[in-house]
Amino acid sequence: MTAQVDSLIRGVVDDLPSRINVGVQITPEHYALEKESIWRRAWMSIGHTQDVPNKGSYFVYDIPTFNYSLIVVRGQDDQVRVFHNICRHRGNKLVREPVGTRAGFTCNFHGWSFNTQGDLRLITDVNEFEKLDKKQLSMIPVHTEIWNSLIFINLAKEPHCTLKEWLGEMYGQYDNYFENQEKVASFKAIVNTNWHLAVNAFTEGYHTLYLHKSTARDYQGGKSNPQRHRPHMDFFDRHHRYSAPGNPDKVFVRGEKLAAKYGKLMIPAFDFNFEGLPPGINAAKHDKWAFDVVEFFPNIVMLIGNYWHNEITYWPIDAGRTLITNQAWAYKTKNLGERISRSYFRSRVRDVFREDLNTLEAQQTALSSGMMDEVILSRQEMALRHHFKVSRQMMEGQL
Repeated sequence: MTAQVDSLIRGVVDDLPSRINVGVQITPEHYALEKESIWRRAWMSIGHTQDVPNKGSYFVYDIPTFNYSLIVVRGQDDQVRVFHNICRHRGNKLVREPVGTRAGFTCNFHGWSFNTQGDLRLITDVNEFEKLDKKQLSMIPVHTEIWNSLIFINLAKEPHCTLKEWLGEMYGQYDNYFENQEKVASFKAIVNTNWHLAVNAFTEGYHTLYLHKSTARDYQGGKSNPQRHRPHMDFFDRHHRYSAPGNPDKVFVRGEKLAAKYGKLMIPAFDFNFEGLPPGINAAKHDKWAFDVVEFFPNIVMLIGNYWHNEITYWPIDAGRTLITNQAWAYKTKNLGERISRSYFRSRVRDVFREDLNTLEAQQTALSSGMMDEVILSRQEMALRHHFKVSRQMMEGQL
């Protein structure tokens, strides 16, 4: 008799569709509507406060969805702000270097200068201008809020809700988790696929037994859960999360043994001790927990584990192309052994990420052909069903 694990499901799921007309979802006409109804209105993560550690630290963040270039900067008052990367004189791109530290920003076109709080400080040859008010010509701000070190932005003229309202029940459940890790790798790809397909590829565990059989063959499930059913799933108004099942029967190969000997267990093996983690992580307290998968709708999927997490960010370029970035974060090492062990984790993340990208362009091509009206989704793909429900509600102005 085959072992069967039934998922503990929390939240409203009775109205989740099991058949989705994805062919319509990936058309240019549908995407044109999504840009304003979803991407303009959502709160979206673009980085961490750790990325701007000092006063004057900044990085440039480009959003291909709207052809925006943004400057994320920590001001001299220690506050993190986000501005459009544009000079208020003639519209030149104000900052060209992608990262650095400055006391202010000076346009290389005509020398106009702004401080790190965004105020216009210098207009060259100012007497040649008529009726000019410097206070009205500060850098153009972007609505910004910080949550547990993550920098969220909203691109609407006026956000329809606060970040706390947007995150809902999850808002207070991850305190003191992200701040204790550091970035160890970043992978980026432009994939010829619609953003829905890209997000969906990372938010179900059904594929792991098949797609990852070479890189992470036995990291989930085990004898007690051979089909790798999710131990529990939480569905909220906009977002969802579920726990992936670790494998207590995992057999360590040579490289994994060395990584486990000198460092902490991460992908492709896991430390089942989750004591001390915030309440939002492994929320059902499953004893064979590997990691959580969280979709912060619409632009980020996180894999959250003990000592590590991955942040996968999605920005649609158009209806058939998506910029996907995967950043790996992990515990801060204390010695060379832990650094070597962590490097093994980094390589596994890279290889698994490549495999997750593998099917996307083929899927985009096949679905764009119009030969299938709909895709069929199982109970183990309820995260995808929830994703499309939220998308529809955003399009209809319900969220």
